[in-house]
Amino acid sequence: MSTNVKIFITIFCYISAVMGLVTAVMQASTTPPNTPGAIGSGVVGGIFLIAGVALSRKPRY
Repeated sequence: MSTNVKIFITIFCYISAVMGLVTAVMQASTTPPNTPGAIGSGVVGGIFLIAGVALSRKPRY
């Protein structure tokens, strides 16, 4: 994979993770709380966070 494409996908994953986690907190803080939506957004945000971390690791040689 090209270095520029990998960097672009990594940045996209980190931004998506932050937005997913912020959305989860916002949905959980409403009255009444939107629990299924908050859990779904949190899971999606966590998946993007894990993908971003996996892409930003340096390979071991």
